[in-house]
Amino acid sequence: MQIDPPPGEQAPRTPLRINGRCLFADGEEHACQTREIALDEAVLTAPVSGRPGEPVTLYLDNVGALTGTIVATAPDGFRLRIEVNAERRARIAARLDWVAARAEGGVEQRSDVRIVPTVTDVQVRLPDGTHVPGSIVDMSMTGIALAVPVQPPVGSQVTIGKRFATVVRHLDGGFAAAFKLPFRPETFSQHATP
Repeated sequence: MQIDPPPGEQAPRTPLRINGRCLFADGEEHACQTREIALDEAVLTAPVSGRPGEPVTLYLDNVGALTGTIVATAPDGFRLRIEVNAERRARIAARLDWVAARAEGGVEQRSDVRIVPTVTDVQVRLPDGTHVPGSIVDMSMTGIALAVPVQPPVGSQVTIGKRFATVVRHLDGGFAAAFKLPFRPETFSQHATP
């Protein structure tokens, strides 16, 4: 699927459900989900609709932060015009293509190349803010398996090193987590650290 349009054309919105959070101008933050998204616009489901003209920052899983302005509202969400500068445009397009491929079954999660990095010690920040030492069992561009003395609930948010992640399953003596933002191919190697 091609998210980035040819020069001079408006990007077609693609039906794609991506979970995330939206931060409104008044500081309120709410869970949200995209219904359709392109590089220049997104249609979102959210418990709060905001007001036309209001600036919003989106934090979308596996995509990152996007800023924009509300252009239309509905009882169950809003349409956002996204402002992406030229240097981030290709990166965001690649991430959207990656998410779309996963949603369509084009990429099987466990088929990602897994490595054991040269440095396996890592600090894990748990949902309650406490830190525990962990050891990396293996890691891919999109997730990690850890040996740690605790098992946060599946679905909880943790920080592994400097990377935000979501616990996806428990393992004997640890857990597996999916990174909020995958490693880029050019930064992923045995020397990579989360």
